[in-house]
Amino acid sequence: MDLGDAVLLVAGLEALLFVSGLGGLVLVVGRYRKERRAGMDVWRALEDGLSVVLPRAVARLVVKEPRLLVCLFRWTVRRVRLTNEEFAYHKRSLLRAIVPLLVVSAPVEQVLVHVLALAFSPWWWLKWALLLLGAYATLWLLGLYASLVTLPHRLEEEGLRLRYGLLAEGFFPYREIEAVSRRELEAPIYGDGLLHVSGEETLYLATGGKTDVSLRLRAPRSMSGFSKDTEPACLVCLAVDKPDGFVRELRRRIETPIRDRTSVRRERGTDKAVR
Repeated sequence: MDLGDAVLLVAGLEALLFVSGLGGLVLVVGRYRKERRAGMDVWRALEDGLSVVLPRAVARLVVKEPRLLVCLFRWTVRRVRLTNEEFAYHKRSLLRAIVPLLVVSAPVEQVLVHVLALAFSPWWWLKWALLLLGAYATLWLLGLYASLVTLPHRLEEEGLRLRYGLLAEGFFPYREIEAVSRRELEAPIYGDGLLHVSGEETLYLATGGKTDVSLRLRAPRSMSGFSKDTEPACLVCLAVDKPDGFVRELRRRIETPIRDRTSVRRERGTDKAVR
């Protein structure tokens, strides 16, 4: 192949890759806008948009990176204040005990690893790779704890949104919650996060290996995990820092029809406007 043909071939391949990438971007943006118009939140709409060109698990992981940075920014720069509709769950979390130790020990460990790699490794790039890897792991742990603080459980207009930071999320409409009870339980496996017990058809959203509230659903529903959705379950056991207030407010919303809540909200808005 002479030089002219080679240049034309490379230019053609570049143009094909550009058109393919542009077409993928158009599909992602189109799906994102469609989901946003349907009322979906920004992050879930972005995940759905990326799932057009990527596997769902990969799209979910890609979205978590910028969301983690947003949570870390909110936690470090802005003071997080919960509204009356938000309920924290991180006070018993294992990460709450780990983070202070991490802040103190991580710089020392990074310097030590860098010095050891510099002294004993013949590869110059290894010390920088280990340094970057350690810094990235530290950033992820800090961002994960920040997500526990900045992404609480939330009582929304039409349903309850349960979370465990970036690692788990699920939405349960009020009309599909049959009963809510104040009951402390031990999770089958000690630790934090989302756990599905298939034999019991139960979802555990625990901190410190314990849960404080149980939800009985009218029909099985699943939750979004770190990389995939769980199997559907009829019972959801979750941890809440202030379980009594959570149960009281959730029961009130379950017993109050949506139209009545909408009327109350409009009346409050009218009162504010008059004032």
